[in-house]
Amino acid sequence: MQRASSNDLDSLFSFIAEGLIVFDASGRITAVNPHATLLLDYTSKELMGKELDRAFRVYEGKKLLPLTRRIGATVLQKKRIFTTPKWKTIYFASQSKRIFPVFVSAKPMRMGGHDGGVVVFRDITTEKELTNYRLTTARKLAKLTPLLQKTAMGDFSKRVSISRNEDEFTELFVGLNLMIDDLEELEKTRKEEEQKRLSAVKKVAQEKRRLTERYSHDLEKKVRQQTEEIRRSKAHTETIIENLTVGLIEYDAQHRVVRMNRAAENILGIGRKSVIGKAVHPQDAQKKYWQSLVAVTHPLSADKARVIDKKLLGLAKSGVRAMEVVIQYPIDRELQVITVPLTAEGTGKRIRGSVKVLRDVTRERVIARSKSEFISIAAHQLRTPLSAVKWAMSMIAEGDMGALNDDQRKLLQRGYDTNEKMIALVNDLLNVARIEDGRFGYAFSKNDFGKTIEAVAATSQLAAKEKNVLLRLVKPREAMPPFVYDPDKIALALQNLVDNAIKYTSSGKTITITIKKNGVSAEVAVQDEGVGIPQNQIERLFTKFFRASNVIHMQTSGSGLGLFIVKNIAKRHGGSVHVVSKENEGSIFTLILPLQAGRIPKEDTLSDY
Repeated sequence: MQRASSNDLDSLFSFIAEGLIVFDASGRITAVNPHATLLLDYTSKELMGKELDRAFRVYEGKKLLPLTRRIGATVLQKKRIFTTPKWKTIYFASQSKRIFPVFVSAKPMRMGGHDGGVVVFRDITTEKELTNYRLTTARKLAKLTPLLQKTAMGDFSKRVSISRNEDEFTELFVGLNLMIDDLEELEKTRKEEEQKRLSAVKKVAQEKRRLTERYSHDLEKKVRQQTEEIRRSKAHTETIIENLTVGLIEYDAQHRVVRMNRAAENILGIGRKSVIGKAVHPQDAQKKYWQSLVAVTHPLSADKARVIDKKLLGLAKSGVRAMEVVIQYPIDRELQVITVPLTAEGTGKRIRGSVKVLRDVTRERVIARSKSEFISIAAHQLRTPLSAVKWAMSMIAEGDMGALNDDQRKLLQRGYDTNEKMIALVNDLLNVARIEDGRFGYAFSKNDFGKTIEAVAATSQLAAKEKNVLLRLVKPREAMPPFVYDPDKIALALQNLVDNAIKYTSSGKTITITIKKNGVSAEVAVQDEGVGIPQNQIERLFTKFFRASNVIHMQTSGSGLGLFIVKNIAKRHGGSVHVVSKENEGSIFTLILPLQAGRIPKEDTLSDY
């Protein structure tokens, strides 16, 4: 049975996203992997030979750890394992003085008969930011309930405080303040000019207050991580593998288990002694305690598994495969399984085995789903009072509360328009949450593509006329045969593209919608003569909440979510969306859909993955 060579393991560790430092008995650094140099902003040469405890600063919270409590002193002098204390956070300071939180573990080890130690650490900045994001978001939205209650009770003295740094809630909060300003002004005007009908106004206000309180009550009810030193010693390599925070399993060409580290044991709930030297086959899932081992060994046979685009993980080596597998034993986990083929030295490309790296991504997925669910719930709860405000404004505008003069109508229309923008923002947030959660609800059927596009063009004509923009529709000479797609979702995607074109095209210009068949695909292109997009920002154009720098300060509304929704609708149809743009000259957005139903994916692909 052949074990992994040093070259193979060196190749393997380049895929492990953990910082790793090895030091000798004097505390001086003898080896460091590329990820550690990246995190600490040092080159390998700068770190080699330095005393570990003086190479970079270590903090516990905001307090700088004294040398007697740092990693080298703890491991070499006190002969203890150094790890992150419970309920506290360890921070490292890079050469560029960037201080970042880490999960760190260090322990003594022997290398070629000499004492020393190894440090493994991981940057947990993203996890900390996600937690802070949730708390910050909850605090911001918590301001809205008492504010809406006061507004419903006729108290317009309070406003939402708005941060100087613009974020996804800035437009929402600005909109609320504008709405309250408009309502306050309207209330003052109404009182001044309708004193003679005071009793009737009071009755209407009481009914309005009762309805608002009921909606507020309903709202409150719902809210509740290889170095060169690896070649020197097998013992050195084994120690590093054993202390990895990710699971690692090595197989031979017959799927016999050659090696398994402690993390893999813990993740899969099976002891290495019971599986080393044994072949793992799909039918072994019936054996006691083997279910999860079989699932990661043969992911395609697992109940829940899917292929991940390895480019998203920074994996470019040929033959490397990445998948996500859900296991139920010993506990429910979502695992990221990276498979690296091992080739025999001197035998060309003959595969002699493989190594699987297991990373538990359960927490990341839970956080992502929680964030999506939180936004969805918050948007749902905001839509109810916004709809009530829309209803109330409509009644007033229609004269149900008495005649209005021109000034009152202008104020009311401003409030109504602001409320409509907020409702559109809430709808975009709901659509994004549903897309990320795989609940967007597609209904595929055979439809006439041309009619769908014509309907969107007709709907957009009024907005184009108001902007004094010419909206043209160019259809193919021969009608395109019906094919399978979701007409509502495609209409939504095209409407977003046309709305953007109108919004960023100045008066007197032209927007052209072109339909054509291109081989086995149907295409619809939206070409405008607007402000265009800076070339260095096109790659970010389809991400959430992104707005190009040249339009941020224009007097146009927008959530930065429309193109994200368009991209995901195209992707779910097995199609794509492309953009060609030049700043100050205009843009062409092209939506491409397959004409063959067999090219439509079987299931939704979550945009976060």
